[in-house]
Amino acid sequence: MKKRVRILFLGAVLSVMCACGVEPIKAPTPEPEEPVTTKVSFVGCGDNIIYKGNVMDAKSLAVDGGREYNFKPMYENVVNTIREADIAFINQETLMCGDGYELSYYPTFNSPRDVGYDLIETGYDVINIANNHMLDKGAAGLSRTIEFWKGMDCLMIGGYENNEDYNTLRIIEKNGISIAFLSYTYDTNGFRVPFDSTLAIPYIEDETIIRQLETAKSEADFVAVSVHWGEEGHMTPSDEQRRVAKLMADSGADVIIGHHPHVIQPVEWIEGVNGNRTLCVYSLGNFAAEQAYDYNMVGGMISFDIVKTDGEKPYIENAVFNPTVFHFNSNFRGNKVYFMQDYTPELAAKHGVRGYYKNVLSYEGLVNYAKKTISKEFLPDNM
Repeated sequence: MKKRVRILFLGAVLSVMCACGVEPIKAPTPEPEEPVTTKVSFVGCGDNIIYKGNVMDAKSLAVDGGREYNFKPMYENVVNTIREADIAFINQETLMCGDGYELSYYPTFNSPRDVGYDLIETGYDVINIANNHMLDKGAAGLSRTIEFWKGMDCLMIGGYENNEDYNTLRIIEKNGISIAFLSYTYDTNGFRVPFDSTLAIPYIEDETIIRQLETAKSEADFVAVSVHWGEEGHMTPSDEQRRVAKLMADSGADVIIGHHPHVIQPVEWIEGVNGNRTLCVYSLGNFAAEQAYDYNMVGGMISFDIVKTDGEKPYIENAVFNPTVFHFNSNFRGNKVYFMQDYTPELAAKHGVRGYYKNVLSYEGLVNYAKKTISKEFLPDNM
């Protein structure tokens, strides 16, 4: 009753004010709230392949009181870019089986676990292990590698203990944006898991890709797909790469991060069947690998921002492919990743590819590989 009386009394006062020509005081109209925009910065790196020279170099750089191998100097020129990104990704091409397994190199790899420790300390958040070398030491070696990465402070994708694990989404939430990561590989060099193993290998299979992308889209704001595919040494995507990329775009992938050819391949936008745009990096090339040809030394780091405004789907902006050069000398020492903008003709003249493999390598040639392969739209201004 009291509430009703107060309302009636207020109505009477307003009537008197209006009769006397006095305008009633109007309550201020609230300002509409500005939509909140957040973003996540991402950087992705290609094949990290550990050869014998890398291991010997890392052993010689070990610090007293530290671990047996020190791989961190290999990444010191690019470490700030990796650490400054909200999410940093790398394709770790070689296994890390640990005790009971000898170190080995091409064609079947097993690397020191110090590589893994140093990658995490360098700043990587997402480690992909789905590639053609993941069964180099059989199911047991892969299981040991999965166990290792699951004990690290990172999100490991591409290695799955069983089908349930394979179908459990890997999601990172950062700055209010949830990002799902899927991973696939074209093959495992002819090796297969035995029938009594529970391990699930994420081969490129259309039905699985469509199903997992549908689930990822329903549970995350943004979907990134890592895919190991293509033909080694080919700077042009194969027909199969393009087919699978279109399938992924049509199924709602927001970005495709490709690797395996050991050379860079183009970056492009693909329009999906629903009008969506998918950023496709066909191949990031080698990040670190003591291979034999000049074109194997050119890689790249893809960077972009994932931007989200309240109530809207996230989108990509500021996509840049920053070319890199992997350097080592004729003794397979001095292993180091350089941004191409920081590499020099003097360094190129001392590259191990020239001194050991007798392959012609020049600074100008390295730059031309990048300029001829990557659209100017995605290259940094200094390129």
